[in-house]
Amino acid sequence: MKLINNLRERARERMIWLYVNRERGYTLLEYCAGAAIITGILWVALNGLGTNLSTLLQRVGQWATARSTTIVAN
Repeated sequence: MKLINNLRERARERMIWLYVNRERGYTLLEYCAGAAIITGILWVALNGLGTNLSTLLQRVGQWATARSTTIVAN
């Protein structure tokens, strides 16, 4: 009887261990999915910002060139 009780206890401990490890696996998968979504959002945002920033800097450069030409001409 004692042997059967020991086997049952070990089986119960094993089932708990398997459940905990399965939950850890889901948590890791959720973190990876969240990181992938955040990375995608950042990529889209930075690409859009990069295009706008490039246009802004080109316009500032054109403005500075026009002002310097005016200053030199006077």
